[in-house]
Amino acid sequence: MKDCCSDGNNGEYDIAVVGAGSAGFSAAITAAEAGARVAIIGHGTIGGTCVNVGCVPSKALIRAMEAAHSGAAARRFAGVSVASRVDDWPAVQAQKDALVSGLRDKKYEALLPEYENIDYIETKAPARLVEGGVAFDGRAIRAAKIIIATGSSSSIPPIPGIENVQTLDSTSALELDRLPESMVVIGGGVIGCELGQMFARAGVHVTICCRTRLKEHAPAQ
Repeated sequence: MKDCCSDGNNGEYDIAVVGAGSAGFSAAITAAEAGARVAIIGHGTIGGTCVNVGCVPSKALIRAMEAAHSGAAARRFAGVSVASRVDDWPAVQAQKDALVSGLRDKKYEALLPEYENIDYIETKAPARLVEGGVAFDGRAIRAAKIIIATGSSSSIPPIPGIENVQTLDSTSALELDRLPESMVVIGGGVIGCELGQMFARAGVHVTICCRTRLKEHAPAQ
């Protein structure tokens, strides 16, 4: 991480990108390659949702459980018998975590030194917009343009009594250190279905609850 004021630019940038995930990095690199002086302001783990708690870890676990399911499903063919099950869930999680760590380094942390006109600024608290720039941790930088790429976060639905029980969201579900015996998934969207299927293939009894019908595809953008 570079100090935003250490190289004589006086904390002034052509573009400030608030958010250090895939969208923020893509915007910053595109601007830098066009000659702009760019600051990426990150709060939390570099890499954002996709590599840390979204696409990468979920698909790693989904593919692992797909392999286990394929073996168990072999019995539907006459004369074929294959035994497969999850023997060591912590080992599965450790392999997933190693993949996440490696991709985060390769696609984000190790990429930054290649761009001398990009400064990565890691903040202790969320940044906020101020006149002429962005403020964070008691200081501010000036930028002609500001790109907001902070992504989104999960929210707890207003279900009566939900505040009295322990719940999981897509992030904490992917971090479970042991498999539960059963699980209720509230919502039949893409994330609910893919995680529900993954845990079912791992041997968890899964019930998916939804108000309409299961969603086959992500909504059009």
